[in-house]
Amino acid sequence: MAEQHSKTLKIFTSTPIDAKDDIEERLDHCFQKISLLLPPHASDRERHDVLMKEVSKGASEHEEVCLGLFGMVLTDRQISAKAIQDLMYVNRDSLGSVLARLNQIIHEKFTKVEDSIRAQILWFMNELIKLNIQGTDGLFMALMKQIVGGDTSPKNIWLAENIIDIFTIHKTWVDKSPVLIQITIYTYLRIIQDHFHQSLASVRQKEVKFCVTMLREHFNECRAIGRDLVRLLMGVAKIPEFEKFWADLIHKPQSLAPNFNGILSLVQVRTSRKFLASRLTSDMEMKFSHLVCKVRFGHQKRYQDWFQKQYLSTAESQLLRGDLIRFICGCIHPTNEILCSDIIPRWAVIGWLLSTCTSRVASSYCYLALFWDWLFFTPETNSVMDVEAGILVMYNSLRNHPAITTTLLDFLCRIVKNFHPPMFEKLRSGVSTALRTILEKRVLATLAPVFENPKFDPELLSLIRTTFPEFCSQPVEGKPIATDAVHTEDVIGEEPMVIEDEQYYDKNMNEGSEIETLSQETIAIFSDDEEDSNKRPDLNFFSLRDSPEWEPRDISDDIEKLDETLKVLVTQMQTSTQNDMEEKCERVEDIIDHLSSLDEFDNDLCTPLASCLVELFSDNFSRSALPDDLSEEYLSGCIEQPLYVIFRKLCQGQEEDYFGVLLSLLAEMYTLQHRLGYHLLFYLAVSSPVLKEKWMVYDSFAQSTQLAETYSCLMMDTKHCQDDDINMLIYLVPHIFKRFPEHCVGNAELLNMVVAVLDSEQLHRLQCLVMSGELVMMKKDSVFNVLMESLKWETFEQYSTWQLFMVHEIPVDVALPLLGNLSHKKHPEALSMFLQIFRSKKPTLDMLRHVTVRPCRENDNFALSLLRNWVIHHEMEFTEQLCSLINKSKPRNTPPRKGLRQSVRSSQSGFVFTAQPTTLQLLGHLEELRQNNLPKSCGLFQQDSLVAALTNVQTHCDDSDKAKFSDLFSLVIEDSEDEIPIKELRQGRKRAKAPASRAAAVSTNLRARSAAITTIKIDDSDSGSNSDSDSEAPSRKKKKRQKVSASKHNDSSDSD
Repeated sequence: MAEQHSKTLKIFTSTPIDAKDDIEERLDHCFQKISLLLPPHASDRERHDVLMKEVSKGASEHEEVCLGLFGMVLTDRQISAKAIQDLMYVNRDSLGSVLARLNQIIHEKFTKVEDSIRAQILWFMNELIKLNIQGTDGLFMALMKQIVGGDTSPKNIWLAENIIDIFTIHKTWVDKSPVLIQITIYTYLRIIQDHFHQSLASVRQKEVKFCVTMLREHFNECRAIGRDLVRLLMGVAKIPEFEKFWADLIHKPQSLAPNFNGILSLVQVRTSRKFLASRLTSDMEMKFSHLVCKVRFGHQKRYQDWFQKQYLSTAESQLLRGDLIRFICGCIHPTNEILCSDIIPRWAVIGWLLSTCTSRVASSYCYLALFWDWLFFTPETNSVMDVEAGILVMYNSLRNHPAITTTLLDFLCRIVKNFHPPMFEKLRSGVSTALRTILEKRVLATLAPVFENPKFDPELLSLIRTTFPEFCSQPVEGKPIATDAVHTEDVIGEEPMVIEDEQYYDKNMNEGSEIETLSQETIAIFSDDEEDSNKRPDLNFFSLRDSPEWEPRDISDDIEKLDETLKVLVTQMQTSTQNDMEEKCERVEDIIDHLSSLDEFDNDLCTPLASCLVELFSDNFSRSALPDDLSEEYLSGCIEQPLYVIFRKLCQGQEEDYFGVLLSLLAEMYTLQHRLGYHLLFYLAVSSPVLKEKWMVYDSFAQSTQLAETYSCLMMDTKHCQDDDINMLIYLVPHIFKRFPEHCVGNAELLNMVVAVLDSEQLHRLQCLVMSGELVMMKKDSVFNVLMESLKWETFEQYSTWQLFMVHEIPVDVALPLLGNLSHKKHPEALSMFLQIFRSKKPTLDMLRHVTVRPCRENDNFALSLLRNWVIHHEMEFTEQLCSLINKSKPRNTPPRKGLRQSVRSSQSGFVFTAQPTTLQLLGHLEELRQNNLPKSCGLFQQDSLVAALTNVQTHCDDSDKAKFSDLFSLVIEDSEDEIPIKELRQGRKRAKAPASRAAAVSTNLRARSAAITTIKIDDSDSGSNSDSDSEAPSRKKKKRQKVSASKHNDSSDSD
């Protein structure tokens, strides 16, 4: 026995450089202690005596013995049965310490547990059921949380199958725990949707049989799940066993439970957060909560990219997006403090999940998850936070992602009508109540931008007005709410929600390399260390690098659905070797010729043919990687592949009858493989770089897809290209910006895709293209919004954006309104670029106005450094513009009088752009210049115009402001009596524009008149004095100053 126990206990996978895990170290310590205590070959009585003697010493020894025996259970199946007997004999806390440690392993470290240890944990939990240990149901609920949605890897399937096997064997035990039944039903109804592949049929059948049995036998317990039970049942509605259950649920509800009155009573119950959170693993929940609750808006991209790569990178994982959206809507309700901060809002995360979803089925699942609480909303049971994210994602997507807004609105209107006809009025009432609550809580001030946008399709506007007339100012006349438009077929759920296309789960099954599981810590740590260590193979001439390998899919069923000619041609392509490219291209041409000869090309033929071609073109769709240096010969060779034969025929046949046939075929292929889009762009860029009419093919292609618009299709294709091949994206940028300027120029989202992956050499290449006139990425009328949006991006992305802005011939004045609201802490990149731009320019009135409107803040040296540079190098221009601002300024920011033009405007980002600095702001900047010790050669504060302006300002300042800027005023004036009227100053400036021969005379005249006025004011001041002693010292100063002034006057006259 001692020999058996001598090995070190290893529970978690680790590398040699990883530190010892605390849990593993604790268990190993106890395990080694028990190994030394138990004598080898001891009888059961002797073992029990030794163990009882040890546990009787105290609580700590008792825990060590229990954990040591638990370590034996995990170590070896051969001794685990004996270890459990010993554990049951000596424990005094109903295995409390063991269950607590096991629960910690499952919750925090299960993804790192060794495969052999996983098997022992399940065996141990199975034994706990036999021993009827209290708390075992909680362990199984924690273990089911580790079943990852959207994951069909062997480990995940093994875990799901073993748990369902244990529950099937111990069904009597499961029946005793209502909460366990609810969590089990909620978990397996969801993961059944992931198990539609034929290879998982046996597992799926076990899950379906168990779920249907539990639903029928324990429906009262399952009802407590609430409305999300119906949502999950919709996803499995096409399975025969669930079809029968649906029939009873709708038509014979009392057969399920005597007190059950129908589906309406079920959907009125709000689902508890514990169910929504149960479909995210502990690690996933921690990372996702960190992203939503901790990350600043504008800095989320790297977190989103990591999360996408870790959990959403495969085709099967698309359905997980719906679980994440339900988790956001139902579980993450941020406080007012977070809502008012710069933390990324919930709607932005949901928008990211929707915009990156590539599956129609998964998209419908996401839409339903987003609007599920809307359909049954009541103020008594629901919170406004349940619906806030949905309305904001529609509102904030209007500008950059209008397709998301229109799709969501269309789905909302149709789901109300098509969900369940007898409940139409109830559903419409629920959505209407949700919308009223949104308006009452001021989530939005009005629904008009969302419900009555003139850019929407007329059919959509009509659908909105018909469904929700009370929220539209122009309801459809003569068309009441059309209950007759509702389908009379008694089916719940919209058709896309029914998972019926098993081929979807077959395609791309192995796309993307398997990613190692991230180590779980007490805080969320996003790491890039999980990169694939395998380097890409060397590039062969005229070939594109493939990563990862594509595993072939069986298309025999699809081939059988083709006509005889296509069967032969597709089979020949399938049997040809990978290197026989010419033969494949000839077969593709034969297929196209055959299609052009057909009288009809319907979906029955189009769908299987598209599926076959996607599989046969798998080499083309593998993630390509163009080299850095592209030659004409290389590019020409790249498009000599079978996929591009279809593109060539499409471009050649714009006037031919088969053009529509090829568009339909490509549109169907696009639904199965979205990489086709950017390959079409690549072909057009290589083959037709200057032929504008050829690029119209892409417009036709985009219109034929489900996206039905060029903008959405172009954005999606660019995003996929960015993910797969950065060099191809950079190659395509000049072409797409030139051919689609209405969609690309001024598009901040597209620009962000480009600058997010640029390196310095690629940035330089784009700058050269801009300066040579071959590329236009920005225009004057839209660049301001782009620059403002770029403030949320990463540092190098902002740097690249500004570098591209500087090489465009756009005046910098368009960016000036940004200055007043840039923070030196949040926007140092933009401020640095402004410094570089302004450093070599002479100050204009607009420049100075927007610089000085910035408040003086500690550690913010932007305005000071720029003003000091202008004073040193352009003193006269700076003084002239500054005096003009001072004379026009107001003491403080005051709202404009009614009827006057207001110089303040706002943007959607919350920036408020104020065009005019206040007097106090200007004085503050001058005070900073004074304290900065300007060079002695600089005579800013001796300029007559500035002296006069400051003298006039002082008369309008209150005592506190005079005291605050006393040192500044003392530089230019000693007493308040030395004022120069502003009228004289303005007249002097006008005369300063006279010819140079009159300048000296005008200046002398102005000084003489100022001295005379000053003398009169001094006399008035003296006559009003009540104290001779108080006036004596000022009088001496006045006389001395008058003498100096007269001397200067004489000198000036002599020089004339």
